[in-house]
Amino acid sequence: MTALLPPPVVRLVVCGNADRGDDGVALAAAATLLPALSSELGAKLEVRRCPDLRTEDLIDLPDGVQALIIDAVLGLSPGEVVRMPLGELAARPAFTPRSSHQLPIDLVVGLAGVIRRRPVPGVFIGLAGHRFGYGTPLSRSARAGLPAFRQAIEEELERMASLPVDPVEPDASRT
Repeated sequence: MTALLPPPVVRLVVCGNADRGDDGVALAAAATLLPALSSELGAKLEVRRCPDLRTEDLIDLPDGVQALIIDAVLGLSPGEVVRMPLGELAARPAFTPRSSHQLPIDLVVGLAGVIRRRPVPGVFIGLAGHRFGYGTPLSRSARAGLPAFRQAIEEELERMASLPVDPVEPDASRT
């Protein structure tokens, strides 16, 4: 008899392009973090790789599932980690995620919420990059920031996986 896994409670959306320098920092963090997670936590995750964040990546988020979007950002000091509840992104943050090419992230998340007829519950965690040229490796500042980025992602995954989610009205004040 095959045991069924419980449904996921967190959708981890890993954004970026490894061929574009620091744009691949979320991929690097996920590649080293996910295999090290406990099997209990891993069973609560759905992982999606999204070179470009689109509304389609958030529209079908089931009730009771939160999104954790990880990406490289611009607008902060290189190597700096930023964490923001998705509900606060509408305020046009001081950073710009690299993988929101169709629309700015506040519009992607907002439009997904309008189409879903309810807010997208979750959090964005980013690492500020320095170099995004095609064919360039991760910059020193991105490599130096990776441990803090991975730690922030892991802590958020553990927090999200342990909290019940109100599918109608997520509590954006939990930080």
